Amino acid sequence: MKNKLIAQRYANAVIMNVNEDLYSSIMDDVTILNQIFASSPESIKIIDSFLLSIPKRIELTKDITTKLKNENIWKNLFEILIKKHRFSIILAILNEIEIFILHSRNQIKVVLKIAHSISNETLEKIKSKIVKILKKDIVLNIKITPEIIGGFVAEAESIHIDGSIKNNLIKFINIKSNK
Repeated sequence: MKNKLIAQRYANAVIMNVNEDLYSSIMDDVTILNQIFASSPESIKIIDSFLLSIPKRIELTKDITTKLKNENIWKNLFEILIKKHRFSIILAILNEIEIFILHSRNQIKVVLKIAHSISNETLEKIKSKIVKILKKDIVLNIKITPEIIGGFVAEAESIHIDGSIKNNLIKFINIKSNK
């Protein structure tokens, strides 16, 4: 919880220092950073490590920031995080930045877990039901999750909608065992 609050403060500092017209490019940068850190999670530990000097760690982040549209914003943030030994919360900061920008656009990020590929028509029906429930436009992140057997599971911030066959089977078994 403490790291989430700290991440929110850093995210707010970033957002307060950019114009709204930069939100799209910031979101593009957040996507790139998430991909970089997902493909190399050990890089966060290396950048946050006391084994390397602060200038060396800052130098490592320059390789990352040169790939971004808003290089100076990220360079400044990374330097502050390194000096304060808080680079370990970078993923939480990126998440908070994304949430803030999406909220400003009346959008919400939804992870949609489905058992297998589905038609666009079915996807649109699910999407419209989720939009109706959340009363916001949604940005879908679809994940194929065979364990749910069928149906879908939608997760957004603090909301969890489980319309999976697995969940229905578990409920059915619990009802039968209680009789």
